[in-house]
Amino acid sequence: SNTIAVSVPSIWHPFFSEFVFHIESHLRKKNTRLLISSNNTDAYAELEFLDMIRQNKVDGIIALTYNNIEKYVSSNIPFVSIDRYFSEKVAYVTSDNYHGGEIAAEELIKRGCKNLGYIAAIAPQKNDTLSRKDGFVDMARIHGYKVAIYQKPEPILNYERFFDGFFSLNQNCDGLLVMNDQTALLLLSYLDKKGIRVPEDIQIIGYDGFQYFEGLETSITSIKQPIEEMAQAALDLLFDLINGADIGDPVVLPVHFKNGKTTKPYPTM
Repeated sequence: SNTIAVSVPSIWHPFFSEFVFHIESHLRKKNTRLLISSNNTDAYAELEFLDMIRQNKVDGIIALTYNNIEKYVSSNIPFVSIDRYFSEKVAYVTSDNYHGGEIAAEELIKRGCKNLGYIAAIAPQKNDTLSRKDGFVDMARIHGYKVAIYQKPEPILNYERFFDGFFSLNQNCDGLLVMNDQTALLLLSYLDKKGIRVPEDIQIIGYDGFQYFEGLETSITSIKQPIEEMAQAALDLLFDLINGADIGDPVVLPVHFKNGKTTKPYPTM
């Protein structure tokens, strides 16, 4: 059919929209059409979309999903998952989330942080992004620090109350890893209203390193995922499956530190 389907939780999330942008750019070169579902974390809407594309015989599916879609994974349609592993062997692409957490802890500690925290809204299904916390906590422990962990299940309906919950318990936090850049942007707005200065009072590292639009990144210090490379790797895997290849090992791509305005420079000796 020369048609590929992509399912993402929300096109409003900059990481997802940038990912879809790169998928579409690569498919255009192959004269392949793209069907997109932005289900806004609505599990029923995503299942309806997957039913529709299965009946319409698309060539394959790339899904960045946290819903229960096991029956589609086990169907005969070539399927590539992003960031999430399933109970049976499935082709999937992710970035090195664990090492990203390690990098964040090390960078905050090098910049003088002693009271570390981690904030996340977590999806109901297990996925590789949870490894960010593990890497962060393990690296902090190596340096002799503990981490105040604050996690709540998605969706977060009131972010002010969400952040209030963390800071009411951790008033002395001076270094924070936030699950993604979008949440970090909301946190910056919250802290500004509270009169808490960034990075003077608290240093913040986000995760994703997304772009506002092509060529312009945010000013947030972040662990940058290789979004374009993830899109290309997902397509390469999908076309291999379409052409009859077996499911290989997961593709894990490297991340790197992106310096921004929400952390201090290294202290001078």
